[in-house]
Amino acid sequence: MSTAIRVAAGGIAAMCAGALCLPLMLGAGGPTEPAWEDACTTSTPGMQQVANEQQATPAAAPGGQVTVPLNPQGKQQSVDWTPEQERNASTITNVARSRGLPPRAAVIGVATAIQESMLKNIRHGDRDSQGLFQQRPSQGWGTVAQVTDPIYASNSFFKRLANVDKWQTKPLTKAAQNVQRSGLPYAYAKWEKAAGELVVKSWGKKAVLSTTSGCDAVENAANATNAKGGWALPVENSRVTTPYRAGGGMWSSGYHTGIDFPVPTGTRLQAVGTGTVVEAGWGGAYGNNVVIKMSDGKYTQYAHLSKITVSKGQTVTARQQIGLSGATGNVSGPHLHFEARTGPAYGSDMDPVAYLRSHGLSL
Repeated sequence: MSTAIRVAAGGIAAMCAGALCLPLMLGAGGPTEPAWEDACTTSTPGMQQVANEQQATPAAAPGGQVTVPLNPQGKQQSVDWTPEQERNASTITNVARSRGLPPRAAVIGVATAIQESMLKNIRHGDRDSQGLFQQRPSQGWGTVAQVTDPIYASNSFFKRLANVDKWQTKPLTKAAQNVQRSGLPYAYAKWEKAAGELVVKSWGKKAVLSTTSGCDAVENAANATNAKGGWALPVENSRVTTPYRAGGGMWSSGYHTGIDFPVPTGTRLQAVGTGTVVEAGWGGAYGNNVVIKMSDGKYTQYAHLSKITVSKGQTVTARQQIGLSGATGNVSGPHLHFEARTGPAYGSDMDPVAYLRSHGLSL
């Protein structure tokens, strides 16, 4: 059975099972045998395993919150962290975010570093096991200087984690072991709750540990992309304000040809799926804009950007950053204007909400 924990505004943790939440007291001890179920399976006959093979973006909870899903297995341990340890956990978390990975990846990374180094950037002892993750220069992880750089080490860990099959639905200890190849393959499990608490502190003010079961949270996160091929929303943790075909005099067509996401300038924007950039630059009333021909033959447009990070002719994949939101062109304030089209030109617009939903996305 999986559980989940919530961290309230006051920093109090609670353990939840179903509708019941109790104050969380983390006990000592760790797994003594490899008796773990797959992360999102259940012993109840007839229930399906959650097995989304695509990397998932953070799941939006009510109020725009981001869920940090946990599925702790075995007895959990806790530690009173020092400022240095918390900084290192924050670095790992921020590297995961910068790579476009979901909170689950950060939890795996932090738990791994706790087990390997207690979140201390070790530069002594075994010269072939160094840094936060005790990475080995002799095994191709990099030089001693590189693996003792927390940012480099974290990037290396997540690069290998992303190549692990179904890493986001594996038990944490199995996902970590697939990367680390440790002599103690089940030791990572006991740090999942502790890692989750550290990640939620660094992910952002709207991050919460899941209030549902760990498996439900992983499934909810997977729903932010699409089982039909890894589609994603163009911006995380937002909502639609001005809908498609809203009437008004500020539009030359007499109606709104897309949908608006009210996000501040500088918010990361991402491709909703795989495609080829056919336009990247100034678009008149659209300001700085990007148009992508999608793999299904349709087109998507991202407008009013403050910065464009792709170029015409470039191939992009779902969740790949294409720019930063802004307030360029014909706008009344910063936001993302998103369109779906049957062709590349203005006037071929189609309902973007229906389009995204046709690819399994919820908004």
